[in-house]
Order: sequence, then C-alpha cells, then structure tokens
Amino acid sequence: MEPGSIDNLCILYQSSDFIVVNKHWDIRIDSKMWYETLTLQSQLKYRFPELADPDTYYGFRFCHQLDFSTSGALCVALNKAAAGSAYKSGATSARAG
Repeated sequence: MEPGSIDNLCILYQSSDFIVVNKHWDIRIDSKMWYETLTLQSQLKYRFPELADPDTYYGFRFCHQLDFSTSGALCVALNKAAAGSAYKSGATSARAG
C-alpha cells in the first residue's frame, strides 16, 4: 500500500448526508497540532472544500473513530441531522454530535 498523501483518499460511498472513506492506516482522523498536516480532516478539506462546515471544530462530523494505525471504512456525516441520525442508530460514538 502506498503511503498516505493529501490527494490519496478513497471514497467508498457518498450521498447528500454521508461520505464513507477508506481511511489509510498511517493517517490521523484530525489533529489540533499545527505540525500534523496530513490528517483525514485535511484530505477531506482538500477533496471537498465545499462540504467543510465552518460551524464545527474540525470542519466535518466524524461519526466514529479509527486509531492512527488502523485502516478501514470511516463514516463522515455532512450535516447535523445526519450526524444525529447516525448517533441515534447506536453505531457511533459520542463524537458524531
């Protein structure tokens, strides 16, 4: 598997409410540290700048988490209603809100 990069983002599913991505194994979901420039958050902002929500801290509503070293499907809600729906389904952590 090639190393993660800003433009290497695999979209598994996309609708008006959700994006499901295949998170690379060596990329953090988000970061508050200025020196961690390659994150899933930055990949999403690069690929979908129009979908970033300035009302959220990270720009996107991550419905659950995957560890830095873990790859796999990760669901991102594109609006507050979708995040609430995902949270209520019980398939997510408290991070979705």
